Amino acid sequence: MNEIYVVKKGGEKYPFSRGIMSRSLTRAGISVEGSYDIVRAIKNELEKMNKKEIKSNELVKMISSELEKRGRLLEEKYFRVSRHLKFFQKPIFILIGGGSGVGKSTVSSAIGHRLGINRVIGTDTIREIMRSILTSNLIPTLHESSFKAGEKIQTSLVQDKLVYGFEQQVSLVNEGLFSVVKRGIKEGLNMVINGVHIVPGFLKEKLIKDKGLVFQYILDVPDTEDHIKNFYSREEDSLRDPQKYIKEINQIRELQKYIINRAKKKNVPVIKNVSFEKTMRIILEDIVTELEKEM
Repeated sequence: MNEIYVVKKGGEKYPFSRGIMSRSLTRAGISVEGSYDIVRAIKNELEKMNKKEIKSNELVKMISSELEKRGRLLEEKYFRVSRHLKFFQKPIFILIGGGSGVGKSTVSSAIGHRLGINRVIGTDTIREIMRSILTSNLIPTLHESSFKAGEKIQTSLVQDKLVYGFEQQVSLVNEGLFSVVKRGIKEGLNMVINGVHIVPGFLKEKLIKDKGLVFQYILDVPDTEDHIKNFYSREEDSLRDPQKYIKEINQIRELQKYIINRAKKKNVPVIKNVSFEKTMRIILEDIVTELEKEM
């Protein structure tokens, strides 16, 4: 077949690329093998039409039609919506929270990859920056793990020091997080932000929603044994000692209950992260359904 050119806006022409099209389809959730099969079908259709040039929006319609014929309705919606992400007038902020070891980092990285969002930020990074500015003598709860911050509460007037210390840390980190989000709004940057400090009600979501598109989710691992296994799994990708967390599993799960209760009060979705694929599907379906309304 003679080379096909895709006409972009402004009259620019680009070579028809099976590789680029295939990558777009795999990001939409189609397997590599399936994506190349669809590319072949599109190529055959173009040959039948004897077209040497095709407008990009026509090509997108052909791909959407092929996906619909194969019953891949969610993937079709995702493929279509994802092409418009950079044209939305408001930046997108995807907030993924939950206690230590529920899979926030893994899911966030995958969501960022699937949506083409390069800025995936952990609240632990923000906390570390704040630690370099605010000393442990000044704010001791900031310099402990989330599940050990309560140990720095000296007063006897506080009954639940675990939650109180955690709330202090969350409030401080969310001040730093809000500054990051404001910068994102100013520069129009899409972000995926994850961390134990993503607790519903702390981030001033109303102020963000006026100028950004905000999606918030809390992950949960209901079974304690599955939760413990997660700490061993993530050891493969980091230097964190799983035993540090496993010996504090009761405190970690108490904070998890607290976060879930906050989520329910604020009507933030709580997703049982027992299957990576299912979790990804729930989050992506929710995001693309809402973004479709903005198109």
